[in-house]
Amino acid sequence: MVKLLTLSSVLAGTVFAADAGVKSPAFVAVEVLEVVDAEDGFAVLLLQKEAAVVLPIFIGPAEANAIKQRLEKSRPPRPMTHDLLEDVITAMGAKLVRVEIDDLKANTFLGRLVLEQRKKVTTLDARPSDSIALALGLGAPILVAQPVLDRAGMPLKGKKAPKKHPVPETL
Repeated sequence: MVKLLTLSSVLAGTVFAADAGVKSPAFVAVEVLEVVDAEDGFAVLLLQKEAAVVLPIFIGPAEANAIKQRLEKSRPPRPMTHDLLEDVITAMGAKLVRVEIDDLKANTFLGRLVLEQRKKVTTLDARPSDSIALALGLGAPILVAQPVLDRAGMPLKGKKAPKKHPVPETL
């Protein structure tokens, strides 16, 4: 059994997903701060405003480009893979309900897409970088499991969430 999120629970920053009556880890809403150059590629920085914590996720160049395009609200003349998947989801009458980054194993973040079509909820395993690009393109919330944020998040210096998109001084 999957408990659907309510708008108020997402806006409050903490939500719970129930599975067979057992509480799963709490999830918190994050937003994409920006994509930055990293030593071996790129990192997408996710900001959890209430706690003033940044979660860096290291990604490849194609995913970095897809996320940057969505942040800039631009689309190439011909669809790239993420654009195509967005179009398929929409054309099939489905909705991306949310993206969950739910675990961190062997320095690899794990994620899921939660889709709804005709009142049926489907959860798909997906790389967080692809999931983030889709969430930005389709306007879905991005949620991170609190234990993942606790393990890999970095506090913003000064404990104040930025108004714009600067690189946090702690990175």
